[in-house]
Amino acid sequence: MILAVGALVGAVLCYGVAGDRLSTGAQAAGSPLRSRTWWTGTGLQAGAFLLALVARHDLPLLVVQSAIVAALAVTAVLQQVTGVRRLARAEAAAVLGTVLGLALLSAATVPGPAVVEGPVLGWLAAGLALAAAGVLLPASTWVSGALAGVGFSVGAVGARVLVSELPGQWWAFWAFPGTVWLAGTVTVGGLLLGQLHLTRGLAGAPAVPVLAVMYVVSTVVPAAVGHWLLDEQVRPGWAVAAVVGCGIALGAAVQLLRGGRVPAAG
Repeated sequence: MILAVGALVGAVLCYGVAGDRLSTGAQAAGSPLRSRTWWTGTGLQAGAFLLALVARHDLPLLVVQSAIVAALAVTAVLQQVTGVRRLARAEAAAVLGTVLGLALLSAATVPGPAVVEGPVLGWLAAGLALAAAGVLLPASTWVSGALAGVGFSVGAVGARVLVSELPGQWWAFWAFPGTVWLAGTVTVGGLLLGQLHLTRGLAGAPAVPVLAVMYVVSTVVPAAVGHWLLDEQVRPGWAVAAVVGCGIALGAAVQLLRGGRVPAAG
């Protein structure tokens, strides 16, 4: 349990620092792929993902998901301390509101069996197509943040379906059914498109508003998909809390957008 808690704390810190590094790297001259800072942020994201997997071994999934959203606050504090972007009191309150609202929404949800069905696979394909088509849109704070959230939502739901469908002999990839290959493909595609849109948004807009929109979408969308398509239910007596949490998170994200409406580089 101590190892799991330590891994979760490490994941939150890595995600938080990654947000700052990705923002700096995306705004560097030339392609972000040539920026060491951007690659540092990407590496921290990968490390955070692995630490979160360790935490999920002993801690409830929803506890881990709720805690990871706190990375937004880590990014905001880090940029405040380093002078990258000073947050007004209203913006600081909005960061806290986003974290608490999404945590409340996550805590109100009970995971389901993640059974693969036609509607789930159809949603994954539609979400991937939307994120891909969004590349043609001009980048901006809310557009890029929302599309990044869609991409990461596809990756999150796809990964959950993939894990649930892997056969006992997971190393025998040549014998995988078609649903496993499809889930794996959309998972990778969603994560790549999410990273692309996040980078485009961070290229010309403040990090905190972009990340806030991304976190809201990548939490609310999987929660909705899980509720309607993966048999996830709201905890008894928590329906009001779920609605309130969603409302707080959306309202806080809108507040952050007011201070971050900066067109991003294409």
